[in-house]
Amino acid sequence: MEQQTFVTDAESAYATLRQAIVTGALKPDRKLKIAELRSEFGFGAAPLREALSRLIGERAVVQQSNRGFYVRSATAAEVEDLGRVRILLETEALRDSLARGDDAWEAQLVAAYHSLRLAEDRATSAQEIETRNRAFHDALVSAATSDWLLDLRGQIYAHHERYRHLSRSLGPSGRDTPAEHAAIYEAAIARDVEATCALTAQHIELTTVTAVKAMQG
Repeated sequence: MEQQTFVTDAESAYATLRQAIVTGALKPDRKLKIAELRSEFGFGAAPLREALSRLIGERAVVQQSNRGFYVRSATAAEVEDLGRVRILLETEALRDSLARGDDAWEAQLVAAYHSLRLAEDRATSAQEIETRNRAFHDALVSAATSDWLLDLRGQIYAHHERYRHLSRSLGPSGRDTPAEHAAIYEAAIARDVEATCALTAQHIELTTVTAVKAMQG
């Protein structure tokens, strides 16, 4: 029973810290002291250390010899690199998903897009839009069959999301992202693989460019 509780606490600590890093609640280069994290998030030392070890493996946290844990730095060069990698993984997953997607896949995509559009139209909270945005992009690739591809794609998505949060905090981008999502959705429903991939690549690139400009400006 104790072992099960520990595993649950460790998973919860990992998810909580990961989300805090992605959203910017834990800012780049912040030193992650166990005592401070215990006070801030309410987890024990052991679950927090396990969570930090997992986050090191995902490149969200770095460990410096004799200096402890830090949130990974945020740089324009890294977001450009992430953008290129995300395009490669996302479009590969899209090609497989659109080729294999059945009626259930299409129904999931329709629901996810409708949910996202409602949030965008109502201008709900940025976090709610972000949550529904991820659900939409996840739905697009959900019929892909490679677990490795989907896992790597999910990790890169989270890192890219972190930069979106950082850039959003610096002001509006001027983009019409609802129109971008609509175009991707229409192409996917039509099973136009090339158009879906091209529009998604452009969508990701615009996110990357916006984040870089915000960070440099």
